[in-house]
Formats: sequence, C-alpha cells, structure tokens
Amino acid sequence: MVNLAIPFCSVIIVNYNGKHLLHDCLTAVLSQAYDRFEVIVVDNASTDESAGYLETDFPAVTLVRLPANAGFAGGNNEGFRHAQGDLIVLLNNDTIVADGWLQGLVDAVGPAPVAIAGSLIRTEGIPEKYYEKNGSLNFLGHNIMRKFDRSENTFFAGGASLIYKRDILGTPFDGEYFLYLEDVYLSLRARFLGYSVTQTSASRLRHLGRDTTRRQQASRMTMYQERNRLLNMFLFFSTPTLLKLLPLFAINVCVKLAASLVVRRYSFTGLLRAYLWLLVHPATIAGKRRVLRAARRVPEDAVTAWMTSDLTNAEAGPGKVINACAHLYFRLAGIRTLEDMPQGTR
Repeated sequence: MVNLAIPFCSVIIVNYNGKHLLHDCLTAVLSQAYDRFEVIVVDNASTDESAGYLETDFPAVTLVRLPANAGFAGGNNEGFRHAQGDLIVLLNNDTIVADGWLQGLVDAVGPAPVAIAGSLIRTEGIPEKYYEKNGSLNFLGHNIMRKFDRSENTFFAGGASLIYKRDILGTPFDGEYFLYLEDVYLSLRARFLGYSVTQTSASRLRHLGRDTTRRQQASRMTMYQERNRLLNMFLFFSTPTLLKLLPLFAINVCVKLAASLVVRRYSFTGLLRAYLWLLVHPATIAGKRRVLRAARRVPEDAVTAWMTSDLTNAEAGPGKVINACAHLYFRLAGIRTLEDMPQGTR
C-alpha cells in the first residue's frame, strides 16, 4: 500500500553522450529503498545511442528526447516540465549513489526553513582534506574550500546531487547558463527568498567528475565558467555592492587574461568571449536583475554573511596574505562575510 504521507520525488538526470555511464548510475538509483520516486532522463540529442539503450535496458525510466543539446540548465528545466514530484532531485549521470542516498536528501530538505539540500559528493581526484570541512563561494564566483566548521553548513548545494522544494523554487535554472554555476544560481535564489541551503552526510555518492565536459572545447568551457561566475554576481547583488567589488573584478580580469598566456587552466579566447558577452548584453542582464530583485525577501547582508572574502584556497604563504588583505578590504567596504560570523555558528 502506498503511503501518501511520504513525499513523491522526481529524480532528473541529464545525459549527453553518456551511454557508458548510464548502467551504473541508473542501477544505483533504481535500487534505492525509498518508496515513492520517479526517474526522468533527459537526453540532450546524444549521438552515442544513449536513447535507444535507455528504451531497451531501462524501460521504467521516463525518457525525454531533446532535438538539440540544451545543456545542463536547459535539460534540467525540460525534465522539470515532465516531473510529477513535490520534491525535485537533480543528479549527474557520472555519479554512483550509495544506499540511502535519496532518503537522506528527503530528510535533510524536510524542515520548513530549508529549500535545498545537497549530498556529500566524493569527486574522484579531489584530496581527502577538502572533505573535512565544507566550502563557500567568494565574490568572484569561485568555490573556496574548508570554510565551515559545522558539517551541515554550506553556501550552495552542488548540482551533481541536490534536492529542492518545487513549491518554493519551481523551474530550477535560467536556461542562458547552459552549463556551470547553475547550482550557485539556484542556491542564490533560495537564499534571497529567505530560505537556507544545507548539506547532509546521510546522502552520499561517488562523482566521476568532468567525464562529459572534458570533451568540450577548452574555450567554450572557459567561456561558460567565467561568464556564469560573474553573471551570478551581476544578477543578484545591488549596484552599490557591485561598485564596491569593481576593483576585484578588474584584478580578476587582468590576472586571468595574463595567466591564460602561460598556463592551460584558462583559455584566452574563452575569457575574451565571456567578458565580451557581459559587455554587450546589459539589457539582458538588467531584465533578469529586475525579476530576481522583485522576488527577494531578505536584505543582502543576510546572503553575503554566508560568503567568503577569501580570494584563494591557500592557507599559507602569499595566498594567505592575499586573503588577509581581501578581508580587510571587505571590512572597510562594509560587506559582512562569513569571516565575521560568531564562533560556533560557522
């Protein structure tokens, strides 16, 4: 007998040429003991016969075929349109979830103040020390590791595995993002609506990481990463705050463009495309800002208080000095960050 008191969940998985990943991913998801959930796989016009494989080997899964690649953002938005659940779960196809993964997410998102809960994601290649404490986001859109002492505290939930309340957030993403930093966008929406974002160690999974995105052109990846980092700042934060951040934005542009000439981490052309997009789309940005600002329910400092002033992940040497200088600048500029949190609450 179905227990209607248990929330119904829609698990959405976006796939693009990930046929080789689907067996392990879906087998683990469909083996969950949680009673009430559906699985929706959105295929982003794959050319590796993923759709046919799903129809043959996983008939219990709802398959949504897209005529063109809509990216992670557009794919999840399309999956949402087919979802029946009150709770929406977003999961990467390059993951293998553990037993109890779904129940852990449902329990974590249950409290009224919580809009989004993320899993404890173990990504291959990430040093173990970075799982000792959760990280936060800085004002250039970068993830800064090891910032929170309490295991449930985090600034945003990673898009590789998260759950959110449909009635609060609805369609998850702005389709403009395509891929990268959409999870930050979703978490910022929740926080400016006055809700919290949490992480739970009761929901665990293994993330292979970059299995599909590594095949994309470096310039395209850099463009979306850099543009979306800055776009999140431009969309959600007030003009006075953005003016205070202007020196950091200028330093960011100069340092990354220079670094792209000597290291492979950034694509010079990708960076130029990102900055050019932001420069030539002021009307688009302004329109999105108006919609998001009309929806906000809490003051800005309630959100910045969960972000970090750190500019690097360094805990010693020159990076530590840079972070100390940045924190001093934020204090002088009157922007409260998590470094100002009282002891025991971080």
